[in-house]
Amino acid sequence: LAHRHIVAMTRRTSRPTSPRLNPTMKDLSVLIALISLTLSFEWSSAFVSQHVPRVQRSPTGLFMSQEGAGAGELVSALARLDQQYELSTNRRRIGEWEKLVLSEEPTDYKWNDDLTPPPTMKQEYVYLLEPTPPTTPSCVILFTGGAGLGTYPHIAYSELLKRISARLNAAVIAAPYDLGIDHFEISKKNGESLRKAIIKLEDERGYARSLPKFFLGHSLGCKLQTISLAATGIGSDLQGIGFMSYNNFGFSSIVQQTKSFARELQGNIGSGMDETMLDNIGQFAEMAIGMIGLEFNPSPADTERIVSTKYVKDLQDKTRLFVFDDDGLDSSEGFLNACQEAGGDGPKVSGLEGSHLGPVYINLNLDDLDLPDEARGIAGEMSGGFQGASFGDETVMQGAVNEVCNWVLGKPPTRPARSSATSDRATSVGQRRLAGGVIDAEIE
Repeated sequence: LAHRHIVAMTRRTSRPTSPRLNPTMKDLSVLIALISLTLSFEWSSAFVSQHVPRVQRSPTGLFMSQEGAGAGELVSALARLDQQYELSTNRRRIGEWEKLVLSEEPTDYKWNDDLTPPPTMKQEYVYLLEPTPPTTPSCVILFTGGAGLGTYPHIAYSELLKRISARLNAAVIAAPYDLGIDHFEISKKNGESLRKAIIKLEDERGYARSLPKFFLGHSLGCKLQTISLAATGIGSDLQGIGFMSYNNFGFSSIVQQTKSFARELQGNIGSGMDETMLDNIGQFAEMAIGMIGLEFNPSPADTERIVSTKYVKDLQDKTRLFVFDDDGLDSSEGFLNACQEAGGDGPKVSGLEGSHLGPVYINLNLDDLDLPDEARGIAGEMSGGFQGASFGDETVMQGAVNEVCNWVLGKPPTRPARSSATSDRATSVGQRRLAGGVIDAEIE
């Protein structure tokens, strides 16, 4: 009901714009396929068939075949690592990711003949990381990743979240999601999965209800958590809310995001792009998007309107924005302005070195997974001979780990963001003590 109320509010307050065509699924398929093929951007949705390019293992980064270069290569690598991960989860290992199944039901199928295989089970699940050695966690981090990467949080953000968990003795729950344009629905499902996971851990593993809980999001995950906070009132149960690289771009800006993402990947990948062709294709794609009239739901303007009416002072005081110096996809300034309209000074801001993908560091291969010898050949065949992936800057990622942990422990921002609109929000805050008396030794 709360989500329907938020949706209704955006519909009532949305202003009429120029006439738009009525987009169909075919229109969406053609448009996203165009962007995917020309800019090599991989979308994990039902509208576009999966394209898995060839990826070669390199000690320095992702080196790809000549079919293209872009975010699709990274997402494809994550998909293949996820296939190998599924084969390695036969037994639970302390200090490693665990697939926590929340519910399962048969998928839709039809009996055509006696040879029809039995139905497979559709699972609702999250990924759980518990501290090591086995102990009662000091807090619980509820994580939602960015677009594409958030489908594989146990791989794309594994290093970031493992290091946070180790330092804080924290349990981490990461809820995966598939891409789509209805962010209301994605937020609803993502928030519900996190809620069910908390209840399951309290009922089955003895997690105390008093354990401090923190939201932590990256990029689109921040927007999804913002919608959940506005629609459900879950903020009253949270001790803190952390947004890294807050992103609230519109669908018409997806080409800009794709080009920025591709250029950032280029530095890690080692393959060149024709800038003139990229710009020409981008202009054509932007025109096509404008003609079709596609937009995320809620739109950027509607999202800011929700923040300005629902993200009240109590939520702002719990929130920390983490802004990377070279992030061209960050929407923190708009978020801060909307917060001030809601009647507050806005969240405090931590400045960090790096760009939009600063929290992402991947250095995995087949040998890192706990596979029995007989399963390694199967894993190699399933993933087309793919052996692993390397991406990101470990130093930049570690900087994000340090700042997030300091925030959880109650420390003020280490330094302000470089943006003038956000730098004045880096002011001191009090210390925060976690369950079991955990507090950073540097504070005391």
